[in-house]
Amino acid sequence: MAPVRRVMTYVTVWVGATTLAMLLVWFGARPVLHNAVFGEPPAARPLVGEQPPVRPPPSASAAPPADSSTVATPSPSASPTPRDRTYVIHGGKVVLSVTATTARLVSATPNPGYEMRTWHGDGWLRVDFTKGIRASSLFATWNGHAPDVRVVGG
Repeated sequence: MAPVRRVMTYVTVWVGATTLAMLLVWFGARPVLHNAVFGEPPAARPLVGEQPPVRPPPSASAAPPADSSTVATPSPSASPTPRDRTYVIHGGKVVLSVTATTARLVSATPNPGYEMRTWHGDGWLRVDFTKGIRASSLFATWNGHAPDVRVVGG
Protein backbone atom coordinates (compact mmCIF):
# COMPACT_ATOMS: atom_id res chain seq x y z
CA MET A 1 0.00 0.00 0.00
CA ALA A 2 2.85 2.42 0.78
CA PRO A 3 4.45 2.15 -2.72
CA VAL A 4 1.11 2.97 -4.38
CA ARG A 5 0.60 5.97 -2.10
CA ARG A 6 4.14 7.18 -2.85
CA VAL A 7 3.58 6.86 -6.62
CA MET A 8 0.24 8.70 -6.37
CA THR A 9 1.93 11.47 -4.40
CA TYR A 10 4.61 11.85 -7.09
CA VAL A 11 1.99 11.84 -9.86
CA THR A 12 -0.11 14.45 -8.04
CA VAL A 13 2.89 16.72 -7.51
CA TRP A 14 3.93 16.29 -11.16
CA VAL A 15 0.42 17.10 -12.45
CA GLY A 16 0.23 20.20 -10.21
CA ALA A 17 3.66 21.47 -11.24
CA THR A 18 2.96 20.84 -14.93
CA THR A 19 -0.39 22.64 -14.74
CA LEU A 20 1.19 25.62 -12.99
CA ALA A 21 4.00 25.78 -15.56
CA MET A 22 1.51 25.64 -18.44
CA LEU A 23 -0.55 28.47 -16.92
CA LEU A 24 2.53 30.64 -16.41
CA VAL A 25 3.68 30.05 -19.99
CA TRP A 26 0.21 30.72 -21.39
CA PHE A 27 -0.29 34.00 -19.53
CA GLY A 28 3.29 35.07 -20.19
CA ALA A 29 3.40 34.18 -23.88
CA ARG A 30 -0.15 35.18 -24.84
CA PRO A 31 0.51 38.96 -24.99
CA VAL A 32 3.69 38.41 -27.02
CA LEU A 33 1.96 36.09 -29.49
CA HIS A 34 -1.05 38.40 -29.76
CA ASN A 35 1.25 41.33 -30.49
CA ALA A 36 3.15 39.33 -33.12
CA VAL A 37 -0.02 38.16 -34.89
CA PHE A 38 -2.24 41.24 -34.66
CA GLY A 39 0.38 43.99 -34.39
CA GLU A 40 -0.95 45.42 -31.15
CA PRO A 41 -0.91 44.31 -27.53
CA PRO A 42 -4.12 42.80 -26.13
CA ALA A 43 -6.36 45.09 -24.12
CA ALA A 44 -5.20 45.30 -20.52
CA ARG A 45 -7.66 44.19 -17.89
CA PRO A 46 -7.82 45.73 -14.42
CA LEU A 47 -6.89 43.50 -11.52
CA VAL A 48 -9.75 44.74 -9.34
CA GLY A 49 -13.18 46.11 -10.20
CA GLU A 50 -14.88 46.56 -13.51
CA GLN A 51 -13.44 48.31 -16.52
CA PRO A 52 -15.61 50.82 -18.36
CA PRO A 53 -16.26 49.87 -21.98
CA VAL A 54 -13.59 51.03 -24.39
CA ARG A 55 -14.61 52.07 -27.88
CA PRO A 56 -12.04 51.71 -30.66
CA PRO A 57 -10.88 54.99 -32.19
CA PRO A 58 -12.55 55.89 -35.47
CA SER A 59 -10.47 54.81 -38.41
CA ALA A 60 -9.59 57.12 -41.28
CA SER A 61 -11.10 54.68 -43.77
CA ALA A 62 -14.50 54.93 -42.06
CA ALA A 63 -14.94 58.56 -43.17
CA PRO A 64 -17.41 59.02 -46.01
CA PRO A 65 -15.87 59.96 -49.36
CA ALA A 66 -15.83 63.66 -50.06
CA ASP A 67 -18.19 65.03 -52.67
CA SER A 68 -16.26 65.89 -55.82
CA SER A 69 -17.74 69.40 -55.83
CA THR A 70 -16.45 70.28 -52.37
CA VAL A 71 -12.92 70.34 -51.05
CA ALA A 72 -12.32 70.19 -47.32
CA THR A 73 -9.41 72.26 -46.07
CA PRO A 74 -8.46 72.05 -42.42
CA SER A 75 -8.31 75.33 -40.59
CA PRO A 76 -5.14 76.14 -38.64
CA SER A 77 -7.07 76.12 -35.34
CA ALA A 78 -8.60 72.68 -36.05
CA SER A 79 -5.27 70.89 -35.62
CA PRO A 80 -3.38 72.36 -32.66
CA THR A 81 0.30 71.49 -32.43
CA PRO A 82 0.85 68.74 -29.86
CA ARG A 83 3.52 69.08 -27.19
CA ASP A 84 5.21 66.04 -25.71
CA ARG A 85 5.26 66.08 -21.94
CA THR A 86 7.28 63.66 -19.82
CA TYR A 87 6.08 62.53 -16.40
CA VAL A 88 8.51 60.66 -14.15
CA ILE A 89 6.53 58.78 -11.51
CA HIS A 90 7.57 56.21 -8.93
CA GLY A 91 7.32 53.14 -11.19
CA GLY A 92 8.58 54.57 -14.47
CA LYS A 93 8.31 57.30 -17.09
CA VAL A 94 5.27 58.31 -19.18
CA VAL A 95 5.38 60.52 -22.27
CA LEU A 96 2.12 62.11 -23.44
CA SER A 97 1.45 64.13 -26.57
CA VAL A 98 -0.84 66.90 -25.31
CA THR A 99 -2.89 69.43 -27.30
CA ALA A 100 -5.44 71.94 -26.04
CA THR A 101 -8.23 69.36 -26.32
CA THR A 102 -6.68 65.85 -26.16
CA ALA A 103 -3.85 63.75 -24.79
CA ARG A 104 -2.27 60.70 -26.44
CA LEU A 105 0.10 58.15 -24.91
CA VAL A 106 3.45 58.23 -26.71
CA SER A 107 5.34 55.83 -24.46
CA ALA A 108 5.36 54.30 -20.99
CA THR A 109 8.63 52.83 -19.73
CA PRO A 110 8.64 50.93 -16.43
CA ASN A 111 11.60 51.04 -14.08
CA PRO A 112 13.49 47.74 -13.58
CA GLY A 113 11.32 45.24 -11.72
CA TYR A 114 8.06 47.10 -12.43
CA GLU A 115 5.22 46.03 -14.70
CA MET A 116 3.22 48.47 -16.79
CA ARG A 117 -0.46 48.37 -17.86
CA THR A 118 -2.49 50.91 -19.80
CA TRP A 119 -6.18 51.58 -20.27
CA HIS A 120 -7.81 54.19 -22.49
CA GLY A 121 -11.20 55.35 -23.69
CA ASP A 122 -12.90 58.40 -25.12
CA GLY A 123 -11.59 61.34 -23.12
CA TRP A 124 -9.28 59.49 -20.71
CA LEU A 125 -6.24 57.26 -20.34
CA ARG A 126 -4.51 55.53 -17.44
CA VAL A 127 -1.01 54.11 -16.98
CA ASP A 128 -0.18 51.87 -13.99
CA PHE A 129 3.26 50.78 -12.80
CA THR A 130 3.22 47.91 -10.29
CA LYS A 131 5.82 45.96 -8.34
CA GLY A 132 4.39 43.54 -5.79
CA ILE A 133 1.90 45.49 -3.70
CA ARG A 134 3.41 48.85 -4.66
CA ALA A 135 1.57 50.76 -7.41
CA SER A 136 1.62 54.21 -8.98
CA SER A 137 -0.77 55.51 -11.62
CA LEU A 138 -1.02 58.40 -14.05
CA PHE A 139 -4.51 59.52 -15.06
CA ALA A 140 -5.13 61.90 -17.97
CA THR A 141 -8.65 63.19 -18.66
CA TRP A 142 -9.92 65.61 -21.30
CA ASN A 143 -13.63 64.88 -21.66
CA GLY A 144 -15.07 68.34 -22.42
CA HIS A 145 -12.14 70.21 -20.88
CA ALA A 146 -8.44 70.79 -21.39
CA PRO A 147 -6.27 67.74 -20.56
CA ASP A 148 -5.73 67.25 -16.84
CA VAL A 149 -2.96 64.89 -15.62
CA ARG A 150 -2.86 63.46 -12.09
CA VAL A 151 -0.43 61.04 -10.46
CA VAL A 152 -1.60 58.73 -7.66
CA GLY A 153 0.42 56.37 -5.45
CA GLY A 154 4.06 55.84 -4.99
